[in-house]
Amino acid sequence: MGTLERHRRFALAIRLIGHHAKLSIVHAATAVRLETLRRLYREVHGRAPRGGPLANSVGTVVKTRGQQAQASLFANLYLARQGPVLYQSLDYLALADTYELYLALLPGGTRPLLTINLAWAVATDLRSGQASFTRCQRCDVQYLLMHTGSLGLRCPLCALYARA
Repeated sequence: MGTLERHRRFALAIRLIGHHAKLSIVHAATAVRLETLRRLYREVHGRAPRGGPLANSVGTVVKTRGQQAQASLFANLYLARQGPVLYQSLDYLALADTYELYLALLPGGTRPLLTINLAWAVATDLRSGQASFTRCQRCDVQYLLMHTGSLGLRCPLCALYARA
């Protein structure tokens, strides 16, 4: 591996770690040794990374319509960035770019309900077919439909508007 490629991998690792990505995701994205990533995480955040498992499916972690709406925003941005290629492979640079765009598009004062780790799970579920896009017949918005979990088939935006 050349110097330029090593620099690109470390730059991506720093971006992902800056968003508190699980080290297993960062390692898969960059192939940088886990020991090096742990030191890098400690240097960026001043503490050791948190342990714990990754979400095996976004449908099991997303519990509210607000989370589903924000996951849908991310998924639509990721689709616009990647096109149909998103169903074949996971592009970690596109994941980081799209996550940062998602954060930038949230209205001021809105707390992000989607972490980089959940964004990874959305991208993974889209690729594996555990999640897909569907269009609401009422408001004509394309939203993320998760094939696991308890939220059902209802459009998250219509559900949120009904409560307001």
